[in-house]
Amino acid sequence: MSKNWLFVVMLLSLLLGGSLIAQNRTTPTRIGYVDAEKVVQAHKDFKKVQDIRNQAERELKPLRDQLQPLEAKLRAGNATAKDQQDYRVLAQSLQEAGKKWSDRTNAALKPITEEIDQVIARVAQQQGFAMILDKKVAATSGLVVYAADELEITDAVIKALPK
Repeated sequence: MSKNWLFVVMLLSLLLGGSLIAQNRTTPTRIGYVDAEKVVQAHKDFKKVQDIRNQAERELKPLRDQLQPLEAKLRAGNATAKDQQDYRVLAQSLQEAGKKWSDRTNAALKPITEEIDQVIARVAQQQGFAMILDKKVAATSGLVVYAADELEITDAVIKALPK
């Protein structure tokens, strides 16, 4: 009986002692924000994304320019059968080209955003933040109505980006 009692006492002391130690650790509770778009634009590889977007615009603009007068004819009810066919073909071409360029842009952005996410996490931990929100998403969604300037870590993240 005394061995069981000793075991129970030791078990209780371990459980209580462990919970007291766990309570002594501070858990960050600060919530901050970052202008993700500004950080992405500051990344060393963002020029590649801009180049892809410029190429896309050069390819897509002529298609849009050809579609505009056909669309106006369709709306006005003056489109011939050939105009309608041309519109469908051009609209399909624009959609396919847009998807191609969107995929290329996303592929170029992916490694940039993954690296930025890691930098944000590191900066947030160093500065004692539990959570970081995207400034524009939080503001436009109505999720955040007010945030103090000192909670923004955009500049710190940009400084921490690899050169």
